[in-house]
Amino acid sequence: MCGTLIVGSPQEPGTLNPLLASASIEDAISSLSIEGLVQVNEKGEYQAVLAEALPTVSADGLVVTYKLLPGVKFSDGSDFTCADVKFTLDATLSDLSQASTSGYGDIDSLECPDDLTVVATFAQAYAPYLRLFSYILPDTAGEIAALDTWEYNRQPIGTGPFMVQEWAAGDAITLVRNPNYRVAGQPYLDSVIIKILPSREVGMQLLGTGEIGALWDLTEADFGALAQMKEQGVAYVAAVTGENELLVLNFADPAVDAPADPASAPHPILSDLAVRQALQMGIDKQKIVDALLSGNVRVGTTVLPTGEFACQQPASVFDAEQAKDLLESAGWLPGADGIREKDGKRLSLKIATTTGNQLREQTEQVLVEMMRNIGVEFVIDNVPSDVLFAGWDSAGMRKHGAFDVLLYTTGPGIDPDSHLFGNYHSARIPTAENEGTGNNYSRYINAEVDAAIDAAAGITDVAQRKELYCKVAAQINSDIPRIYLYERLLITGYRTNIQNFVVSPGASDFAWGAQNWWLKP
Repeated sequence: MCGTLIVGSPQEPGTLNPLLASASIEDAISSLSIEGLVQVNEKGEYQAVLAEALPTVSADGLVVTYKLLPGVKFSDGSDFTCADVKFTLDATLSDLSQASTSGYGDIDSLECPDDLTVVATFAQAYAPYLRLFSYILPDTAGEIAALDTWEYNRQPIGTGPFMVQEWAAGDAITLVRNPNYRVAGQPYLDSVIIKILPSREVGMQLLGTGEIGALWDLTEADFGALAQMKEQGVAYVAAVTGENELLVLNFADPAVDAPADPASAPHPILSDLAVRQALQMGIDKQKIVDALLSGNVRVGTTVLPTGEFACQQPASVFDAEQAKDLLESAGWLPGADGIREKDGKRLSLKIATTTGNQLREQTEQVLVEMMRNIGVEFVIDNVPSDVLFAGWDSAGMRKHGAFDVLLYTTGPGIDPDSHLFGNYHSARIPTAENEGTGNNYSRYINAEVDAAIDAAAGITDVAQRKELYCKVAAQINSDIPRIYLYERLLITGYRTNIQNFVVSPGASDFAWGAQNWWLKP
């Protein structure tokens, strides 16, 4: 078996190093080359990959032991050993890493009794230990102190079925068969090409004509078109991930670079809870779902909508008149053109999302009208995906807080610990001091949320952890650092001549099981 699969993506990654990744497409593409000890399969289950089996854990929950697969080599021919796991831990905890340190930071020591045994001893029990080491970097990747400038970042060395041959910026990333892949005869394909597309809509056309074999990041609004393309040999695979399409609200002044505490530089509009409440109350989420997604998804109500730790919360109330009253009470009075003003300042906010995403652009247009109805001006100011999701050193607008409102998708995986810690814990506010580490882009600080997230990570009882997470979800809904619009599915379209094409609700997304892909004549 041989051949090339072209996968279309309306987003271009900024890096292929999982330690620096900040967008789903970066995790997915890097997963073609980089594997972990344990990863999430297409069923949403943890599965041993570079380990012989899932790790064992001591009775007190403090010692987690992995037995590594023997004979595994990286794509450059070097041996995969415990030393690479230790290097990955050190790199993850380094100042330049942008990866979540939840769990990793609790490891007191990592020892290598031999090349194929990893013993991680935790200072305190870490309940979601299975989510750790979902990627392994070779200890030859580079000096950790220069992590952000590694050649590895654009041409990673891994144990996965493919390796990057060429990255033509703005055009395509070409990956070829890893000659050192551990399973004889695999991968079946000669190469995989990630084709960077101007939009999802262009991708749908190319998928229908067969110019690409798969298309990443479809939406629930595409179900109708996909059904019509069935006779053209097009199908789709989907997974429930617990993600929401949401609005990220900045609590800090966007004119001030990356403040650690929004109280020192509050946003002139969004720092007021009454304003945030009015914005949410002025959004008819059901109308967005019905008009743009044909009613195919549920309205967003919570940071934890699905899975073992699902915490359903009451849906926000749509009431434009009450939203107006809230703004009036907060001192925002209608101006000559209907947009409210206070102390000479206009109630105007910029909203940004990724260019070339028709659904999000349509969502923005609907939001603009809904906001105008309550006297709020939303000004659309979209940017390319590699700008929106750029890292700290690239002056990333999310990292540095240079925005009012952002629109995109994010959410927890199987275990919510990492997502809640990375996105809502005050320790994960990106600052100059931590060199942009963390995804708490709202610069949200709530001591009770911090305490609950910290406590839940050390409790093995699922019911007790869920109780704490539900307190977090309720408090987030009360404070409104983000507005959840609707729940998302993970959807990838593909041509039916591609065999064994599945998606994982984990970080690997469409790349899961790529070694098994083959093309039917």
